[in-house]
Amino acid sequence: MVIRISENIKFNTIVDNMFKSQDSYNKLAEKIASLKEINRPSDDPIGMNRVLNLRESRASVEQYTRNMDGCESWLTITESKLSAAGELLADARVVAIAQSTATETAEGRSSEAGTVQQLIDEMLTLANSKYDGRYLFSGAKTEEAPFSSSEISAGEVGAAIANGGNTFDGEVTSSGTYTGDLDKSYVVEIVDGGALGVATYKVSDDGGVTWSDPPSLVTGTITLGDGIELTFTVTGVNLDAGDIFSVQAPYYIGEPVGADGNGDYDGTVTSGGVYSGSANGTYAMKIVTDGKTLANTEYQVSSDGGKTWGLVKTDLAPDTFVDLADGVKLKFTEGGTNLSEDDIFYFHAFAPGYYNGNGEEMSVNIGEGTPFAYSVSGEAAFTVTEEGSVDVFGVLNELKTALETNDVDGIAACLDGLTAAADQISKNISKCGARMNRLEIAKKNMADMDMDLVGLISNVEDADVSEIITKFAMKEIALKASYATASKIGNLTILDFLR
Repeated sequence: MVIRISENIKFNTIVDNMFKSQDSYNKLAEKIASLKEINRPSDDPIGMNRVLNLRESRASVEQYTRNMDGCESWLTITESKLSAAGELLADARVVAIAQSTATETAEGRSSEAGTVQQLIDEMLTLANSKYDGRYLFSGAKTEEAPFSSSEISAGEVGAAIANGGNTFDGEVTSSGTYTGDLDKSYVVEIVDGGALGVATYKVSDDGGVTWSDPPSLVTGTITLGDGIELTFTVTGVNLDAGDIFSVQAPYYIGEPVGADGNGDYDGTVTSGGVYSGSANGTYAMKIVTDGKTLANTEYQVSSDGGKTWGLVKTDLAPDTFVDLADGVKLKFTEGGTNLSEDDIFYFHAFAPGYYNGNGEEMSVNIGEGTPFAYSVSGEAAFTVTEEGSVDVFGVLNELKTALETNDVDGIAACLDGLTAAADQISKNISKCGARMNRLEIAKKNMADMDMDLVGLISNVEDADVSEIITKFAMKEIALKASYATASKIGNLTILDFLR
């Protein structure tokens, strides 16, 4: 079959080929300008997919590198603070050696006690140092100052707090060693006002729910119970009826905190007990069942802040303390809405000593599935734990007390403790150094990997400039030829067809 090729077909074919040449020409020009073989996914879908995967890997490498930079800065500051702490211990040891000789006087030792106090104050400043808004030595509790200036004892009693409406302007001091086995809130209310020996009082050991009867006489010191005493010192205005003073004992087991996302439970949760652990800990209780009464509620307990959970238990009862772990107790008082599944309550428990943080070390990933612990907890560096053998603040305060009391044997006894404390600090400085060495190796490996990824991306994405320019020159010649051919179509007349 003969097909007639019309001039219209010729025209459309020429124009179509010209546009194709222009499109190829523009793409080559774009590649020359960008020096990229792939400028959009449609250029090479398979290649673009590989480039995106390689870019994702490179972004991970960059994030791991930033993590390592942050770790390196944290470790550098930590090492600096620990080195300064080591120097303070060396200064304290110099004082102890000098004052343990028979040639020194009681006055000289008393004066040196002030020097040791300055060392303690500076040590406290170092131990409570911050970096980037977070405490260096608090473990995972980076928002809380890790060390206090006074020691937490196993039966320590909170300070006496006067009610805001009291008229009494004297001093009220709490003292004693708590001997109870539950957390209690003592309240003293003045019944009959007047001077000491005239005024009377009543006591509540449950926060003011129930009161002692009949009222007792207020002398200089009154006994509340469980080893707690309250001492009144009159300076001006006498006690007045209705004056209230409260004391918390003990305060080293923290109040429960409901986790975000808890259900609608509107009852109360109270912690209690005398903590028997040797190190500070974070405890948690998780509700397993949903919408049941306390008597039917199942729960689990965690002694590591919720990382692992124990066996399911069912011994909850309203207004009754249940033992969780390490002497810690918890009591629920029912409200209008029951507990819900996955409700969680956290609370902290503090061992005797000066430390308020925990023993956890903060970590970040420095590679895929490669966590790296970059912090040194104050528990390991400054307290008696499985790692540490000396309470740094304890031995410094022992030295200060021995100097104040002119106890030569006590001063000499502190030397071994100071040496062990210095060794403990040095051990943690070495830990910082070892971790920084590992970071250095890891950063080098990441830099090498980044260069490899850049090369792989370049192999897929980057254009061969010499090849592209050659193709561009050839396409330019073809495009000029198509322009020349197309221009002749416009010059055709009817006479051309009659020849």
